[in-house]
Amino acid sequence: MKKIIIAEPIIRDIERDNTVFGRGTISVISAVTSEEILHLHGTHQVDLIITDFELPFMGATKLCSLIRKDADLKKVSIIVVCNATDAALVQCRESGANAVVPKPAGADVLFAKMSELLVVPQRKDMRVLQRISVKSTEGDTTFVAQSLNISISGMLIETTRACKKGDRLMCVFNIAHNELAVECMVMRSDRTASGRHRYGIKFMNCDTKSLVIIDHFVKSQAKR
Repeated sequence: MKKIIIAEPIIRDIERDNTVFGRGTISVISAVTSEEILHLHGTHQVDLIITDFELPFMGATKLCSLIRKDADLKKVSIIVVCNATDAALVQCRESGANAVVPKPAGADVLFAKMSELLVVPQRKDMRVLQRISVKSTEGDTTFVAQSLNISISGMLIETTRACKKGDRLMCVFNIAHNELAVECMVMRSDRTASGRHRYGIKFMNCDTKSLVIIDHFVKSQAKR
């Protein structure tokens, strides 16, 4: 079982029941301060820390630096959630953070980063969706993306095509021999280390049949 420490402000901002955080393969420990994170990690030797840049009292950069200087603690992966300023991003990287997620941090973006750092099994399960045909509703452009995660509210997709927040897309994909065509909106955008685009997309006007199929698929994967 993977063990994760998550700062309280971040837990409050995500929907735990609809993400990997609520799965039995992940043990989540919450912390209110950076000092508490340091103490908990020393006690439990966790696999991943997700903290806020401004978490009291020492903040994320000092916390990262202290962990990286300690031979017994430094092997942990660290994600820092912060305002996307150049200064903050540089500080996080230089102090030893593995990944930086801009605010507001949605569960889909955090899931993607966690998957990269922990190789979360749910990511492998979602490969049954494989490729998605995506078409912009504002033009005739069609491109291919890969699904990394799905819930009844939306998907996390990866592609080489650039989109922007608010773009409307028509996604066509297959679940359990059913082809679904669902209108979506880009809610969040991120980039992988290789430069590919990752988008958290929200389902819009999804019909009842499609919702039932998606819900059944998600629940069947959770039981594995």
